[in-house]
Amino acid sequence: MKLIADPVYVPDNANWQTIEDAKAKAKWHEVKSRAELMKNTNLDGKCGSCRHFCMISNERALGKCQRKTCDTRQRTTKACKFYERKEK
Repeated sequence: MKLIADPVYVPDNANWQTIEDAKAKAKWHEVKSRAELMKNTNLDGKCGSCRHFCMISNERALGKCQRKTCDTRQRTTKACKFYERKEK
């Protein structure tokens, strides 16, 4: 698990205690990896869950539709009229 904190802003003339208090009050957030984000994305009714969608690369969220001739598109694009749900 990777955590990051929001930036801490203090005035230039802040003393040591003020700086330490600001650091202690900083809000921490969990950073998710790209693989986790892609795994948890809901693809219901989107190109990524269509039987005709073919991923270009595992690293990216791009692919092409085998059914119609269209440019590269995101897997989260709203499904077209040729949409057929993939069997799991």
